[in-house]
Amino acid sequence: MIDQGSIFLNWESITAYNQEIWSNDKLEILKSVFWKTEHKWLRDVILIENLEIESESKMIIFNKPMWYVVSKSDPNNRTIYEILPSEFKNYYYIWRLDKESHWLLLLTNDPKLVNKYEHPKNQIEKTYIVQIDNDLKPIDIKKCLLWIEDEWEILKIKKIDKLKKFQYRIVLTEWKKRHIRRIFKSLWYRVLDLQRIWEWNYKLWNIKLWKRELVKIN
Repeated sequence: MIDQGSIFLNWESITAYNQEIWSNDKLEILKSVFWKTEHKWLRDVILIENLEIESESKMIIFNKPMWYVVSKSDPNNRTIYEILPSEFKNYYYIWRLDKESHWLLLLTNDPKLVNKYEHPKNQIEKTYIVQIDNDLKPIDIKKCLLWIEDEWEILKIKKIDKLKKFQYRIVLTEWKKRHIRRIFKSLWYRVLDLQRIWEWNYKLWNIKLWKRELVKIN
């Protein structure tokens, strides 16, 4: 039926056998009907099936431990998928954490949610607690809020609050690889600990470490 051009996805003809179909897509199957008039055969194309593709989007909060890589596979490091329960092995991660960082990590079975949350235009806030080796100078705080250039990329922080000596709460609305660590390194500070505590309206709460406790949030 694909070869005959009879399958339509969102009003466009499907040509590939491995076409992906997501929730809320409109799938149509068309059938040719021939009928005879007095002089010739005529053909009508009618819709014989209109299918609504439904899937249940799920998301979980995971307490990521340090020294585990957020990746499906890594030949040199242990990954989070080695300690996740089997039912979550195929979940996608949202905003990865580097190996040395820990705490809140979101995972979902719906790749559309990954794009929704990670897309820069959505400006979704992520909050971190950072421990460094010295207190930030006022001029360095201003630089962080304005912009820092590192490896030909512009990095910046939306908000910085001092919690106690050498410890700060940082809010980001964008995310690049090792974003926070690169900012502080360029300013000659060393990050001693980095933990994510909040993403959008999701918080880690009291999920314990190492016990593989997972909380379904929708």
